[in-house]
Amino acid sequence: MKRVVLFVVVSLLLAACGSPQSEAQQQAQDKAKQHDVFVPQNDIEFKNYNQRQLIADDPTTLLWCTTAFPFTGSPMITVPIVGKVTSGNKRPYFTSVAQSGSGYTEELPGPDGMYGQSSDYRYGFTPGGVYVDFTDMPLYCSTEPSVWQRESTELVLHRDSALFEAQQRAREALAAGNTEEARRILEEAISQAGGH
Repeated sequence: MKRVVLFVVVSLLLAACGSPQSEAQQQAQDKAKQHDVFVPQNDIEFKNYNQRQLIADDPTTLLWCTTAFPFTGSPMITVPIVGKVTSGNKRPYFTSVAQSGSGYTEELPGPDGMYGQSSDYRYGFTPGGVYVDFTDMPLYCSTEPSVWQRESTELVLHRDSALFEAQQRAREALAAGNTEEARRILEEAISQAGGH
């Protein structure tokens, strides 16, 4: 009983004394509670995620991916990719298990039904709804064909009308199941555009 009374008395004395640091911490906590934190209302992050998944799941999607070798003067190379760029560590089966309680739990698939981690995505959409992917730059991917100009001190980026028209025709060919025709259309359009 004496120990309990002594503990209560010591606790009350410590609480009454308080240190300047604990008072400052309490003031900081009180101030933090007064903050009016903005709560997003439009769910843009989720809408971007769903829009990206819709694009990635559409077999007629064409991504125009541009890159260059990592040395000075390297030419820009643009390649049309059907569907999406896939992470190299994605796979259709699980490869790890974790101990949980009295048993084991298998690795869970992602929303795409595949296992493995994706690279960190950096993507967004222009006001016109054009998807742009910045994953692991220097790769640049977009659903809109563009012309890149490197020789200027000013970067000029605009829609290439001939490539855009070829993209539409290639998507129609892909939708009809004619991958060879889609390939031919794109190769011809890239050749006429100067291989950019």
